[in-house]
Amino acid sequence: MEAVRRPFVLLFFVGLICSSSLTFSAIPVFAKERSFEISEVGINARIDAEGNMWVTEQDTYRFDGSFNGIVVQLDTSGSDGIDNFQAFEVTSQQEIPLVVEAASGKGKKIKYKVYHQAHDETNVFRFTYEVKNAVQVYADTAELYWKFFDSTNPSTLGAVQIDIKLPDGEAIPKEDIKAFGHGPLSGTVEIAGDGTVQYRVSPLPPEQNLEVRILFPASFVPNSLKVNHSPMLEKIMQEELKWANDSDNSRDASAHPWGSTLVYAIILLAANVAAAVILYFRFGREQKPDWNEKYYRELPGDVTPAVASYLMDYKIEPRDLMATLVDLVRKKYVDMQAVTKEGGLFHRDQKDYSFRLINELTDGLKPHEELVIDWLFRQLGHNGEVSLFEIRQYAGKKANAGKFLARWSEWQGKVVQEARQLGYFDTSKAGSRIALAAAIVQIAGFLIFAPDDVKWLLVCAAPLFLCGMKIKRRTKFGATERSKWKAFKRFLHDYSQIASREPLAVHLWEHYFVYAISLGEAKRMIAISRINLPQTGSEHYTVYSTVTHGDFGRHYDHFADSFNKTVSTARSHAPSSRGSGGGFSSGGGGGGGGGGRGAF
Repeated sequence: MEAVRRPFVLLFFVGLICSSSLTFSAIPVFAKERSFEISEVGINARIDAEGNMWVTEQDTYRFDGSFNGIVVQLDTSGSDGIDNFQAFEVTSQQEIPLVVEAASGKGKKIKYKVYHQAHDETNVFRFTYEVKNAVQVYADTAELYWKFFDSTNPSTLGAVQIDIKLPDGEAIPKEDIKAFGHGPLSGTVEIAGDGTVQYRVSPLPPEQNLEVRILFPASFVPNSLKVNHSPMLEKIMQEELKWANDSDNSRDASAHPWGSTLVYAIILLAANVAAAVILYFRFGREQKPDWNEKYYRELPGDVTPAVASYLMDYKIEPRDLMATLVDLVRKKYVDMQAVTKEGGLFHRDQKDYSFRLINELTDGLKPHEELVIDWLFRQLGHNGEVSLFEIRQYAGKKANAGKFLARWSEWQGKVVQEARQLGYFDTSKAGSRIALAAAIVQIAGFLIFAPDDVKWLLVCAAPLFLCGMKIKRRTKFGATERSKWKAFKRFLHDYSQIASREPLAVHLWEHYFVYAISLGEAKRMIAISRINLPQTGSEHYTVYSTVTHGDFGRHYDHFADSFNKTVSTARSHAPSSRGSGGGFSSGGGGGGGGGGRGAF
């Protein structure tokens, strides 16, 4: 064993030096390169009676720098080929056909280069193609088992929506359709009333599978030529159930043969932590803002509360949804009323809040604000009205939890997209690429060259891998705007102690209050409303009137808690899919298809 360990130890240090060299030498190469971002991917797929799949995909690219076009890589594995690939640029007036160059790749991969000159702009592209014989027919079921993206995808995809229409889907009983998703555990699967299977993931990290598996009666693809007369339904269901259980239940950590290799683990782990720290200070440390005062006494920018919240902490919380809804009240799109929900014989009456849509014209709203209106008032509500109790009750039902989380994830994605479009965040991926490349070199080295009893050392690459996934920072502009918002938060927090303060006008108080919700200062704003604000004309301001003339201040914690519990309840009721909808599982990988998206 000692003879085996000597070359391994030598190899280990060589690999370590190579990884470190990669980290340091690569820094100037990527620091100033161009970059692109794929913020949205929408895929509509239709299965016909022959078992072919007709795909229409629409991707939104944001380019920083000059590019000659985009790359669409597809994989024909598990099918009889891909035909009729076409690409278009989508504008507000028309679809413009684009020149496409196809080239065969490794195995059954096809690489399409779509030519389109772009420089510092956002473009929408649409692709259409046909997958021949994508459906496999068995004796007791038909199966679509297809990867739309796999480990070869190099790009982060912001928000992915896949809708798959089955042949004559309205005629298929919903209980006869079984749908599963394989990929990030944050993904959701839903079966709509018309038989359309809906997959939602936001975001999809690079090099991760997004695989769909749908079972439906074979009688709906009567002309399929891809037939296997063996029964497979029970075997597939057992396989998916196992993967779902594996994803739902936490697993005990595997035992590792530490022994004498512990010293190697400590050295390698320390080296990787050091490399991750260096990469963070080079690519992830916040830039110094151009403005840095204690107080900012007016709104720092014309952005929504949710966007301001994401700029502050890279997070979107349930309270940001609450702030968005209250802001729609302030903007006169929605009316808000305090109501009393009767508790009955054995329970006390409870305070609730009802919201009514009073303006259907949403042209002046941001996409994430429009989504809130469509989601809460048209999907959840009745006749344009919805209450906090109804929202929470809807999300608390297991049958609705997946749908609620899908919309919540979609809303978060649109908020992030809006924040990125404002130029708050550095879109360069240099630090991530360096860290991931170093981690992959180490992992591959251990898998290929190391003896079996020390292969577990590959876990020491985790700091680099996590660094590559998480490293991000704001631009100089973003750092400056964040500094202003932090100063504005301090202004709200210390308002009652500022000696030179003047009473706020009611319309300013309302405007500030919606941001105070996202910034965590709402209760202080409620307190100063009682002592500092002139009352004249306040009846024309719905938010101010509701907050100050009722019990809103006393019930604010309940009001805020309703939003927190609504989302947490939906999460707890959305397990990995057992076929009827729900969350993704981490299994799969055996389906056809695959590929990724990029630019050149």
